[in-house]
Amino acid sequence: MTEDLLDYWLRIIRPLFPTNAWIASRLSEGDHVIEIDWRLENDPHQPSKRSRKIQITIQEEAIDDYLDKNKGERELSDIKMKKWISERYNQFDPDHDAHTSRSVSTDKWRISRDVLSS
Repeated sequence: MTEDLLDYWLRIIRPLFPTNAWIASRLSEGDHVIEIDWRLENDPHQPSKRSRKIQITIQEEAIDDYLDKNKGERELSDIKMKKWISERYNQFDPDHDAHTSRSVSTDKWRISRDVLSS
């Protein structure tokens, strides 16, 4: 069931990101982990330059709480998740200067039961 849920969440959050976004997901110790980045296309000297990575971790407790909800409560949680991710994405700066830094930082966003609670 949790793999189906992860696929479902990927489908509802995909439209929040650029259409060329690369999205990978996995299960990790009971948590759902979603990693997202995309080609920036803003530097003619680095045509394949990618954005900073976003790592969204949906905590196991939030997943368990979600699965215990009825359909209406789940729909509200979906709306809250999309709103929460949208707010962070709107403040996210995907660009980086890879010339001054050896590694590009990853933005880590953790979704707890409080984010999805109704």
